Amino acid sequence: MPPPLKTATVRRAVAIAGALLCVVALALLVRRGVALGTELGDRLQKISILQFAGALAAYVAGAAALAFTWALLVRTAVGHAVDTRLLVVAHLRSQLAKYLPGNVFHFAYRHLAARRQGVGHAALGTALALESILLIAAAAILAFGVTADPRVDAMLPWARRLVWLAPLLACVAVLVATGGARRFGFAATGGSSPSAASVGVFAIDAVFFVLAAFALRLLCAQPEAMPFGAWCGWLSLAWAVGYVTPGAPAGIGLREAVLALGLAPVLGPSDALALALAYRLLTVVADALLAGVGFAWRTTGDDTVRSE
Repeated sequence: MPPPLKTATVRRAVAIAGALLCVVALALLVRRGVALGTELGDRLQKISILQFAGALAAYVAGAAALAFTWALLVRTAVGHAVDTRLLVVAHLRSQLAKYLPGNVFHFAYRHLAARRQGVGHAALGTALALESILLIAAAAILAFGVTADPRVDAMLPWARRLVWLAPLLACVAVLVATGGARRFGFAATGGSSPSAASVGVFAIDAVFFVLAAFALRLLCAQPEAMPFGAWCGWLSLAWAVGYVTPGAPAGIGLREAVLALGLAPVLGPSDALALALAYRLLTVVADALLAGVGFAWRTTGDDTVRSE
């Protein structure tokens, strides 16, 4: 019998497969962009600075809220007091790290930052599991309508199953929060109940996707072409595809491909691709701004401490 595969080998193979999928998606997008030629450039130039600024503000507001969900989840999973400010700062500062190959370094940075506060590996694992489950559940529920599209079913047959599992994922998250909190001593320290914390985080996650979809809609020259529910659905599905693909740095290529696919029948191929590319630029700028705030916030706090 052949020797069993090591876990590290399997993980490496899956990460490489995800990275290759990103490369293929990027190649297809470039090919589509070259085929559209100047028409794509014209569509991009029609996005005004005012539109971009409004969309950026909406996205930054939603993404910043996710930093507070991380702090809440860690406080829920751990059995002793932690500095919420430092957890939020670490989340903000880690935003650019998700663009590195492997798509794990932002998790690693947050993990190390929390470890410096004495948070255990098991508690951080619980918090990360809750974060992922709740985000995927919120995205899947909002993407419920668009997964019925035959094109999605042909390209992403797992997407419909993911949507149907969304309510189950949310319930699992509550159970993980409750069981994890009891295991790590949270129930004995007082504070918000794990179930309430999970529900609160889920609500914030849903708000993030709504704000992210609103930002996407603001970039469009004809936002009334689709109902807002469709904007939320395609954005959430694109985000989920990038998130669950291992080794895909910030879902680059995959999210744009899903958005271009979903929006093309309504907006046209050139407008759909231009919107997907503009949205990627917006998210990169937003992540850079959030990281800058994180570094500035931490520095200001340290200076204040030293001066005292």
